[in-house]
Amino acid sequence: MNYRKIEINSEDKSLESILPQIAKWHNMTPKLWRPEYRVTSKDMEETIERIKNTKKEDLFIMIAEDNNKIQGFIWACKQEKPQDSVMILSLYITEDYRERGIATKLKILLEEWCKRECIKIIQTTVHYDNQNMISLNQKMGYNPGMVRMTKTL
Repeated sequence: MNYRKIEINSEDKSLESILPQIAKWHNMTPKLWRPEYRVTSKDMEETIERIKNTKKEDLFIMIAEDNNKIQGFIWACKQEKPQDSVMILSLYITEDYRERGIATKLKILLEEWCKRECIKIIQTTVHYDNQNMISLNQKMGYNPGMVRMTKTL
């Protein structure tokens, strides 16, 4: 597995295929827990624009590639509050590549970047049904926090 940090302001022509793939996986994640969930092209465009409009020094995107095909990624951004914090906005590994330590490696690479950037806190959200990610986070020292609950009328 090869790991590569994505630089948005680069001349890398592969961004034309990488960003739509990241946007697709990011926006499709809710479908895992809500089968009726639908992603629109507007959702995809907004995600790509959000990535492109993030200041280079505040953005961390690392992809995991096998045979020049993306098999996973992590996307995180520095936060204004609390200061010295990063929020993981998305972490996804393709089904065929799960249980191989790729998510762990991506989180470790994020931690290394955070240390270089003097970031002291990494935050993330996880769907309550995603027991694999909850378990991974706990193994890596993440502490559970708030549970957001909703009711549809």
